[in-house]
Amino acid sequence: MSEKVTFKAEVRTKTGKCANRQLRNTGMIPAVFYSQEGENITLSVNEIDFAKMFRTTGTTRLFSLDIDGKTYDTLVWKVQMDPVRPRVNHIDFLGVAKDKPLKIEVPVTTEGLAPGVKLGGRMAIYRDKLTVACTAATIPAAIVINVSNMNVGDTVFVNEVELGEGASIIFDSNFALVRCAAGRGSSEEEEGEEGEE
Repeated sequence: MSEKVTFKAEVRTKTGKCANRQLRNTGMIPAVFYSQEGENITLSVNEIDFAKMFRTTGTTRLFSLDIDGKTYDTLVWKVQMDPVRPRVNHIDFLGVAKDKPLKIEVPVTTEGLAPGVKLGGRMAIYRDKLTVACTAATIPAAIVINVSNMNVGDTVFVNEVELGEGASIIFDSNFALVRCAAGRGSSEEEEGEEGEE
């Protein structure tokens, strides 16, 4: 397991659109820290430092958030992007307690090369994220689907995916998650097939 990243934030006292605009002009990003214990702290973080840290942690890796010398086990919960420019407008951090349950969006990826792809098929991934119930100690970095045995027409449904102990996928209906589709099939046809299941 890799070493936990430590990231420093500063408490801010000024809030509101004008104050936030001035903050962004200095290379800082307005942020808010929420904890599962009910804490709520307004913060500012360095834009460049956050970008470096976020490339490592994403939204599923815990890091230590340093606020005035006190550290919290934290996740990047929400990142609001500027609607015009490629920069972050606002960040929500979530401080997590070790054993308290939480729900988190986890990315879906595949591993391996499907025999069906070698025969001209292609992999269709219908969801790029799934909601997972877990604790801070059992957050999966990603939901990895092994496609090494999939032939054309084979489908992996969400209820077939097993995570480690202490984590489970939340879903209402058993939908298709990954399919080895025929190479000639259109995306519209595949989406229709998914909906029928």
